[in-house]
Amino acid sequence: MDGFCEQVVKRKRKAKDNILAVVYILLSLIIPAVCISLAYVISAYFIYIGFFLLIALVPTALLLINYQKIEYEYSVVDNTLNVDKIIAKRRRKKIVRIRIDEIKEMVKFNEKYTGKKINKYFIAVDDVNDDDVYAFTFYNEARGNLAVVMKPNNTILKGMRPKLNPSIQIQVVKLLRNVQ
Repeated sequence: MDGFCEQVVKRKRKAKDNILAVVYILLSLIIPAVCISLAYVISAYFIYIGFFLLIALVPTALLLINYQKIEYEYSVVDNTLNVDKIIAKRRRKKIVRIRIDEIKEMVKFNEKYTGKKINKYFIAVDDVNDDDVYAFTFYNEARGNLAVVMKPNNTILKGMRPKLNPSIQIQVVKLLRNVQ
């Protein structure tokens, strides 16, 4: 193994995530309360159903809130760039694994990015409008032109630089010099 570099990028909580968390908690409390109040009207067995739902829905709501915590992990191992999505610090989902020497170009990514036709973007950042977000394009025989959108730090760029094409190496060296 020549080198190993790793970076973890956490996704920030947004207003949508907070609203969903409140909805999960409210639903887990309101549904059992409705069942318990129906016990006085329909049947006394609804009290048992309400307590069962309370015991089942509160942990489920907490689990759903926990699943909103998302991180992206970039790792460079020898000639391979691995990008994974980590959900709730429990589940790891592979986004993409590519050989670094197969990367065709590295461009600054924003909403107005107009490169050649890209069939699929693998987005592994919190906000694509940040300044330090780059798209690494590569070709796959099955899918065509693809791009990985990520926000690499200096250690990831230094780990990738020796294996990149010479034209991209120049971009990375200029980028590293500007940052330092």
